[in-house]
Amino acid sequence: MGFGRDLRNSHEGLLKLQDWELKLLETVKRFMTQRVKSDKEYAALLLSMTQQTEKQEAADYVSTVSKSWSQVVRQTEALGRVMRSHADELNSGPLHRLATLIRDKQQVKKSYQSLHTQLESHNHKVTRSDLEKLKSTYRQLSRDANSAKEKYREALAKGREVERARERYDKATAKLHNLHNQYVLAVCGARTQQDEHRRRAAPRPARCAAEDAGGHDARS
Repeated sequence: MGFGRDLRNSHEGLLKLQDWELKLLETVKRFMTQRVKSDKEYAALLLSMTQQTEKQEAADYVSTVSKSWSQVVRQTEALGRVMRSHADELNSGPLHRLATLIRDKQQVKKSYQSLHTQLESHNHKVTRSDLEKLKSTYRQLSRDANSAKEKYREALAKGREVERARERYDKATAKLHNLHNQYVLAVCGARTQQDEHRRRAAPRPARCAAEDAGGHDARS
């Protein structure tokens, strides 16, 4: 059995899974954004320090200490440039892709919820709303047929307007029989719809949402 089929009765469970995944990705995004900001600020500070040092007057003579100090300044400048470069790469690469991934997953969730709502609405209409309307109409037509039947009997007993009463009774009975046939077909259709909804319609969007998550993970 596939993941979507297993989740046919776990719509809320899948939504919670999507929410959890989005929350985790948002946490990673905030961390990476702060990392980029901090690295850029630190790199700017290091480069500013080296620039200020370079503006200072040169030493009157070269010594071991002055050589060591120059080496520290060069290494500090190199570190600042590397950190700035890495921060730019992180911002334009992984962080950008992560933002795109989050938007994609938000759209998948929105589409899944919309499709699930449409399927549930259609299923409810076919298996409940339409049947309830037919039942209500059937009860009314049944009352009309019984009333026409009683009036037909009264007309027979009185011997007046018999044909007219019989015609009304026949029409009321025909309407009732016709609606009865519609109701039987509707019940069969509702059963078919319910089975189809449980076997295929409901599992499909859940399976697609799950496969989307797996697909993004595989590409990461």
